[in-house]
Amino acid sequence: MHLEQKPDPATLEVLASFICGDDLGRFPIYRSSSYLTKFFNDINILVGHDGSTRKWWVLSVLDSLELSDLEKVILRLVDIREYKGSQEQLKLAVQSMQDLLLMEGLAIEYKDARPILVKGAGYVIDAKKISQNSDEQFLQKEFDDIDLDKLGLDLEITQVLKERMDEIKRCMDGSVNLSSILLMGSTLEGVLLGFASKFPKEFNTASASPKKDGKVKFLPDWKLAEFINVAHEIGFLDLDVSKHSHSLRDFRNYIHPYNQMACKFSPSKETARISWQVLRTALVQLARRV
Repeated sequence: MHLEQKPDPATLEVLASFICGDDLGRFPIYRSSSYLTKFFNDINILVGHDGSTRKWWVLSVLDSLELSDLEKVILRLVDIREYKGSQEQLKLAVQSMQDLLLMEGLAIEYKDARPILVKGAGYVIDAKKISQNSDEQFLQKEFDDIDLDKLGLDLEITQVLKERMDEIKRCMDGSVNLSSILLMGSTLEGVLLGFASKFPKEFNTASASPKKDGKVKFLPDWKLAEFINVAHEIGFLDLDVSKHSHSLRDFRNYIHPYNQMACKFSPSKETARISWQVLRTALVQLARRV
């Protein structure tokens, strides 16, 4: 079958995120400006990134496409050739695309090693599965006290990190949820910058390393999302921690009062607990790389 109607705007927005690849926990390839242009050109959609925000530019392109071209985009994203034969990247791509297409009652199958669209089963909500949510499983992981000295970072920054961890604990004990989450996000960013400085070759040569004018940005200019994506790509952070770290990053952005007001964000103690677990798990995994 073929795409018979334009997908819902929410579906297109997720598809734009898929193409950009900012969240490597969900999408297998990060595409910078020039690679976005190349992606579309490779399937004979002749557009060029104009320098605007990547996701919104991609979304505007998707909005303008005929159904036949939109179908080409979808199928290319689950084509083994797009990933140069990488089974791991293809597996992640197919999993994310199946979740995406489920919203439209569609699915992906393969014929002679090439992807095709088929009619899907649609959403079936399993209340029992929902109740066994992954957040609770993630929270149940246990760790011994984390020795920040084992990270092998500079002594001065290590002392600052220790003081921040102590302050986070005090905030948690007092249910000062927003402050604790903001501290966790900035602490994770500081630790990842420290690790990137310790392992510059690994971080700078990763395919997800952020670039400006064709050159990898200086490490202090990286965003937290970029540190998370690269740390996952090079094996410093596991997939589950990478996914949850992006949530912590989103929470950290509510340091801006107007963002918090617009989104009506008022973090609960449970949200703070999840964020605390994310930070601690990330520290444990990073320490294993030293």
